[in-house]
Amino acid sequence: MEKGLFSMRKRGKIVIKSVVDKVGGEIPVIAGVSSPSTKRVIRQIEQAEKLEVDGILLTPPYYFKPSTRELLEHYRTVLRSSSLPILLYNVPKFVGYDIPIELIGKIAEEHGNFSGIKESSGAVWRISELIRILGRRWSVLAGTGDVLLPTLALGGDGGIVAVSIFAPELTVKLYDLFKAGDLKGAADIQRVLTMLNEVVVKRYNQLSATKEALRLRGLPGGFARMPSQPLSEEERNDVKKALELANLI
Repeated sequence: MEKGLFSMRKRGKIVIKSVVDKVGGEIPVIAGVSSPSTKRVIRQIEQAEKLEVDGILLTPPYYFKPSTRELLEHYRTVLRSSSLPILLYNVPKFVGYDIPIELIGKIAEEHGNFSGIKESSGAVWRISELIRILGRRWSVLAGTGDVLLPTLALGGDGGIVAVSIFAPELTVKLYDLFKAGDLKGAADIQRVLTMLNEVVVKRYNQLSATKEALRLRGLPGGFARMPSQPLSEEERNDVKKALELANLI
């Protein structure tokens, strides 16, 4: 979650290598890459490949907003540079814009290593349209915990969501219930995830609140790096109440 605060060298040594070694090939490892520079993105992917990751999650260029033409050429250049499966990452909250849906469809048709998209806008209409365009050939994944069930119900494949950092059993349970045909049970879990997402992910500093949730559950998380600050007592109590309501503590 804090990958943007590490250099790629530290990220590779501290995070990616540790995860690759830990899972030992039992599950796929997807490395996140991000930079406003196409050249630096390609360099990050090359470094991740050397660490034997299974795929890439590609954040759009940030700071200077590219035109649609520039963004298309960025993706074409990056996807041509690697044979690894690449997931695009639509995250307007952090980069300031949405990836145009028609551009995503064009990239999907042009590049064999395009594997899908993590859609973090939270907009159900975008999720629906992406699933319509990409069909069953490519993955559409929820990027926020409040739309996990809607994504699955519309034909999506799952999610990469922040609430799973501190409440993985709930996201897994929702997925399993949905696959078993228990929509009522899945909806019950979704309402809990939506509440947790609102309090921990949206209401306060996401890094600090997530680490507080981990601490309350007795899990390692440490403290967020500056400029993030620890939550206030009132904020900590709010996070605690949310976890209590979810029966997580």
